Amino acid sequence: MTVPQMMALDRALAEVARQMRAVIGRHRDLVPSSVGFLPGGGRALRAHERVLAIMRAGGLPDRRAVAGLYLLWVIVNGFSLEETRTGDPERSGPDLSSEVTRYFASLPGDRFPNLVAAAGEFAKTDWDERFELLIRTFIDGLAAQARLS
Repeated sequence: MTVPQMMALDRALAEVARQMRAVIGRHRDLVPSSVGFLPGGGRALRAHERVLAIMRAGGLPDRRAVAGLYLLWVIVNGFSLEETRTGDPERSGPDLSSEVTRYFASLPGDRFPNLVAAAGEFAKTDWDERFELLIRTFIDGLAAQARLS
């Protein structure tokens, strides 16, 4: 994979992922109602075609491109489902992050040293930051796979 191919793959996939997240945010029942179904509608088929074209143009062989397409859908859908369930007080009830932090902090440190040490981080819910980390990690992994191909 050339540097220009990598940069194009990076920008294009990140933008697609952000667009997917935005659509799911506007249509919160989309993920639960579509999981496990083939993309039969025109919009879904065009979206799949677009992502596959980006991955193939980025230098991924078809096998990796199809796996990447599937995994992109899975990670964005999973993240967005979690975000719409826990990041929306109307759907999830009160914010429980302080209770979660207290719970983890109260665990026996000899049995759960990592949960106790990181307890304060569970209350920090910056969904945008988490999403960007997820997408960056995913795209970096695809680029590494393309270099191996």
